[in-house]
Amino acid sequence: MEYKVLNNGLRMPMVGLGVYNISERETQRVVEDAISVGYRSIDTAAMYYNEKGVGDAVRACGVPREELFITTKICDSCYTKEETLRTVDHSMKQLGLDYVDLMLIHWPVVNQCETHVLYQQRKMLEYLRPYNVALEAWSPLAEGRHGIFKNPVLMRIGEKYGKTSAQVALKFLIQNGIIIIPKTTHKERMVENINLFDFTLSDDDLREIRLLDTGRNVTGWPSDALKYNPESV
Repeated sequence: MEYKVLNNGLRMPMVGLGVYNISERETQRVVEDAISVGYRSIDTAAMYYNEKGVGDAVRACGVPREELFITTKICDSCYTKEETLRTVDHSMKQLGLDYVDLMLIHWPVVNQCETHVLYQQRKMLEYLRPYNVALEAWSPLAEGRHGIFKNPVLMRIGEKYGKTSAQVALKFLIQNGIIIIPKTTHKERMVENINLFDFTLSDDDLREIRLLDTGRNVTGWPSDALKYNPESV
């Protein structure tokens, strides 16, 4: 596993598992599977309603707590002092852990936003670099949209290395210093998504993949979300 040293000195794994949209009932099994195949970073949030499953998995997995990097989040409408304290307390009770490694507000130690080969966030990377803020990609595979898994450029590059188009897309982000948290409930895909450190994309590969950038997101978040929660702006 490769790590990103954050501007507070913590080492954050470059690959983690995001558990957004995974049911509370499934979460413990999914997280235990992920840890068993080598994941050490798990990303949850109060609004995912599955923090308890993450905490249960951490306690049951047999891996020392200090070897794991657990992220949860302050919800977008909880930015006053009182609301922040309340949501932190709620998350800690749900997780049942003594501490989390990252309590995310989407900045400034880590800025988590939609990033993938179709929406590469180059301006964001340039903006964050002087502040030593890490960029973390959610939806690093563009939710499978726009034919990303059948993209001929990614498939052709993957054939050179014996890798899938998804692995090439994820490796591109890592080689640009971007942390990734691909979500899956399938153990075999967890293995695929973490087996990224036995090959390196060439400069020519990177140039070709940069040309895939459309400059547009595919999820509609956060702009759509702000329509329903404008006070969080």
